[in-house]
Amino acid sequence: MSDTPRAAAAGSPVPAIAVRRSKVNGRGLFATADLHGRRKLGELSGELVKLLPGTWERFGRSPKIYLVQVSHRYALECSRGNAFKYLNHSCEPNCYLRVYRRRVEVYSRRDIARGTELTVDYGQTPHRQGMRCRCGSARCRGVI
Repeated sequence: MSDTPRAAAAGSPVPAIAVRRSKVNGRGLFATADLHGRRKLGELSGELVKLLPGTWERFGRSPKIYLVQVSHRYALECSRGNAFKYLNHSCEPNCYLRVYRRRVEVYSRRDIARGTELTVDYGQTPHRQGMRCRCGSARCRGVI
């Protein structure tokens, strides 16, 4: 899989985004042009894996988790997916994920200015004590 995001819809141009160094965590996904709010930016790619007993615990021992649950039986394992795998967490995200028919779509919550890092709220993490949050938001919960 490449680091090129999947286009928002057939025939749509790929949104103006790029992978860059992030203050939140390692690499992140950034807007290279102003993005409109409430728009589909693309889809997270990866391998659909069956959630077997112990799957979450096994991934919870890893420092980075590229797993998005798409149903009670399946998750999308994104470690070899496209650039959307670099979406970092924020307690005040500017994007959200929508699961539709085992596909994970990425949408902007609001207008996003050029140069801004794209973020989503990860919700719960499989790490036993959670993970320390480094989003820097005024409303940071401290733990993911």
